[in-house]
Amino acid sequence: EHSEENDPEREAEMAAAGYSDNRNLVDNNTAQGISYSAVTEMREQGIHGSEIVAALIENSATFDAKTEFSKAKYIKRKQMKYQPRCRMVRCTSYYLKEPRKIMNLREDTLAQILAYSNICAGCQVMVYENCMGIITGALAQRMGGYGKIISLYQGQQMSFTEMIARFNLSFAENHSIKWLHTGEVLADDAARPVAPSTGGAGVVEEGSEEVVDYELADREQLVWPCPLQPHTRTYLENMSSDRDRADFLAKRCSRFARKLTRHTVLEAREWVHDPNRLCSSIILATKYDPTACLLKMLPHLAPSCPFVVYSEFIEPLAECFRELQRQNLAINLRLTDTWYREYQVLPGRTHPNMNMSQSGGFILAGVKLCPITGKNELDDSVVKALKAQEKGPRGRQRKKSKEAKKKRAGGGNESRDSKRSRKKK
Repeated sequence: EHSEENDPEREAEMAAAGYSDNRNLVDNNTAQGISYSAVTEMREQGIHGSEIVAALIENSATFDAKTEFSKAKYIKRKQMKYQPRCRMVRCTSYYLKEPRKIMNLREDTLAQILAYSNICAGCQVMVYENCMGIITGALAQRMGGYGKIISLYQGQQMSFTEMIARFNLSFAENHSIKWLHTGEVLADDAARPVAPSTGGAGVVEEGSEEVVDYELADREQLVWPCPLQPHTRTYLENMSSDRDRADFLAKRCSRFARKLTRHTVLEAREWVHDPNRLCSSIILATKYDPTACLLKMLPHLAPSCPFVVYSEFIEPLAECFRELQRQNLAINLRLTDTWYREYQVLPGRTHPNMNMSQSGGFILAGVKLCPITGKNELDDSVVKALKAQEKGPRGRQRKKSKEAKKKRAGGGNESRDSKRSRKKK
């Protein structure tokens, strides 16, 4: 007796009927007639991926002996390797992924912050946020590289440069962002420094002392185009391809461009403390006390310019609202909350999504009053006078209407009594 698996007659019948299996296939890397170096050369020449897959199938010694399922699997694997494809997918907001890291800042709340702060090209805005740079990147996109964005950060360096890189900003938009430490604005001893010198020495006189701006001196020593050093030339000559040389030179150019355009700390201080160039808007979205931060930042805001404060909770903003009213620092104060619901729109299945956000945070917006000539016309005394003035005419009108009703009622009663007396007579 012999099994059906080794029966030659059975195999002949299956081959004649068009059936095949993988029982005789051995994976020893000898079935492919095209070498790896030949495939790499074809890819470098720019040959389309479909042609490479067709050549691999044609030079495969075991492709015809495979089953239909194995053939489809083989073709799909080669297409994934040599025919990369891209698919447009809807961008998911960071709010859906990690809302706590961005203080539950929703996209509609971000749009309202940009609208209330009156952001446009050419303005100078100061922003202090703990939303991983989302507000700073949105400001850079809105301004288009025109103007300045003074972004405050705490710590030794900026912590959300990676998020800014995801915005794919242009060089001008990136250059419009000026980083400044919070100690230069929020510290108790933050004093106005003198502008740094534009000379080669980079020395600034501040009172009787001299402050040396070493960063400015180093930047002025740079010359562009910068000549290549001997060791750099040797490194370029030893590179294998022109593409590697071009990539190296492009990175070198971008590095020198950043060095030539990077501002110093003293220059950033001058932009902040310059009385002739105050900020046209202030945006505050931080986990710290908004009242203390805003009172420190308001002196850097020009009169009649808007400011926006964002917080996850309403209690800190309510306290800030009352403090601004008490000190008469702003007018047109508005404390708002946005309600947002996303709908699924399908034929016969249109309804709100089952999972929706509870709150997108709270916004406090207002306009700064001039500390010298500004006056809140709607203070308590003026409001009382206006109410008294409104009550006066209205009160008189009400009294007149009541007297007229009484007269009418009295006249009606008199006519009724006269009619009754006549009937009796």
